[in-house]
Amino acid sequence: MRITLILVLLIIVGCASKRKTECNYITDYYPNTANAEVEFYLGNYQKAYNYYQKAFENCDAIKIGFLHDTDKFAKICAELGKDDLAIDYIKKTIDKGGTLNEFQNDKVFNDIFKTERGKKLIADYDKIREKYISTLNMNLRAELQAMIEIDQRLVGQQEKRDSVFKVNDKRLVEIFDEFGYPNEQVVGNYGIDFTSADPTILLLHTDDSIRINYFIPKVKEFVKNGKCPPYTLGTMYDNLELFNKQPQTHGTFESQNGGYANMISDLSKVNANRAEIGLPSLKMTKKIDSLRRQ
Repeated sequence: MRITLILVLLIIVGCASKRKTECNYITDYYPNTANAEVEFYLGNYQKAYNYYQKAFENCDAIKIGFLHDTDKFAKICAELGKDDLAIDYIKKTIDKGGTLNEFQNDKVFNDIFKTERGKKLIADYDKIREKYISTLNMNLRAELQAMIEIDQRLVGQQEKRDSVFKVNDKRLVEIFDEFGYPNEQVVGNYGIDFTSADPTILLLHTDDSIRINYFIPKVKEFVKNGKCPPYTLGTMYDNLELFNKQPQTHGTFESQNGGYANMISDLSKVNANRAEIGLPSLKMTKKIDSLRRQ
């Protein structure tokens, strides 16, 4: 009986682990978190909670780029009086590079930080922050920053830029193959030294052939695995098309006069393309952007 019980428990744990391992952020996560974000900004916290819970059933909560799901979920839990869960996600946020003061400056967390767990988190914060910093690849961060600086410094000097782009392409392939996508959990976020190490601009300057045959498939895998924001992948497609005088297909570039830069006229196709990489529809994106600005 005891052996049978142990086997059952192992099967349950194994199935749960398998489900997490097989998570596809494009299909299992982003559609739910986009809906959650709308409800969050509307103040419909229970609906937002339900959407986030559905996303987190399949995948681990992320904090990369502009996608601060751990932060938002912590606030939602605080608003709903789920103090222990709020602290869990404050801790997750800090583990992923967030800071304590972003929560301390929000009065919804005031009572939570007066609890024993809240006080302990405050007391442990410096150690948690130090642990996060210690896990970062600071040499790679500095290298990416140097690559970005040279890329931008040579604006208007196309011949020199083309030469630099080739060097950067080769090095980015090596970085991706060795370290994976260099996101905030690999090289840190902007707040580390207030200089960007985000490789997006480098990806937008890759050679057409290597972008199509290596970088786009590779980045799509990173998006699928929750390591890279889908918006980065969308801009890689659209930048390539616009650069070659073709209409964009994912709607990630806006024109200076409002609306979208040259884009295919079939909006249903644009939305289908966006869904294939984890981006919400154009309409939902506009709604989220509008709510953020309120």
